[in-house]
This record gives sequence, structure tokens and C-alpha cells, in this order.
Amino acid sequence: MDIFPFISRHFWAICLAFLLFNYLAAERKISSSVTLSVAQLDAAKRYLRWFSLASTLPWLVMGWGQVVGGVPSVWHYFRPQDRNPYVLAWLASIFVLSVLYAVWVFFADGARKTREYELLAAIGMRARKPMPEGLIKLFAALGPFFVVLWVYLAASMDTPVPK
Repeated sequence: MDIFPFISRHFWAICLAFLLFNYLAAERKISSSVTLSVAQLDAAKRYLRWFSLASTLPWLVMGWGQVVGGVPSVWHYFRPQDRNPYVLAWLASIFVLSVLYAVWVFFADGARKTREYELLAAIGMRARKPMPEGLIKLFAALGPFFVVLWVYLAASMDTPVPK
């Protein structure tokens, strides 16, 4: 079996597997934390579950597009100019998640919660020291603009899809 077509066709499932691995590692880290009280531990696990579930949304949308919608490979998701509804739904899910994260960070004390509970470990961002709240806020604020810029660049490059 050639590995490149397999990855192109099942990239979404590979990403879900990595998210599951990161979730389990982050949950293990939170459970072994000695600095969190019982109430904080429960809150951290709850936020980790929500954060991880939200992170699966784009990959589930991509998988749905490939399994049901007939999108042949992951490479078609880099061509929004084709206006494939499944590709647009995938991009919309990423944009909506970035906006929701920014709103949560700025209006629901999400930066502190992200830092205190080390929620970024759910998406593979592990570090010895938690990310500063100011940097979390900066990334959250720039997220929606980055998604729009990324879609614009992907559409303007008009890259052919590998066969």
C-alpha cells in the first residue's frame, strides 16, 4: 500500500487520533497536578473535555466531506475557490472556532483558564512553563484574522490538486 494516498484520504482520522492522544496525555497531566484543588481539578477536566471536543469539529467536518461528500483528498481543502460546500464548511468551522475561542478568552476569563489548566496541551502544545496570559490573548485575537488571511492566500495561489 502506498502511504501518500492513504494519508491524503484519511488525514482527518489521523488528526482525530492525535487529538485523542493529546487529550489523554493532558488529562493524565491534570490528574497528577498537585497544585490544583479538587474543585479546580473538576473544572480543569471539564474545560479540557470541551476544549478537546471543540478541536475535533473541523476534523469531523473534513471526514464527513471525504466519506459522504465525495471530497477526494485533504488537498481539496486548500482550494476554497472551487466553492465545494464541504470545503467551505470545514473552513467555516475553523473560523467559527477561532472566533468563539477569542470571545471566551476575552469575555469569560479564558486566558487565565487556558494558562492555569494548561488547556493548550489538548492540541499538542506542551511546555515546561505555561504560556503567559498576554500571549494567549494575542493568539486568540489574531486567530480569526489568521484564518481569513490563510483562506485568502490559499484561494489566490490557485494550487493544483495532486493526483
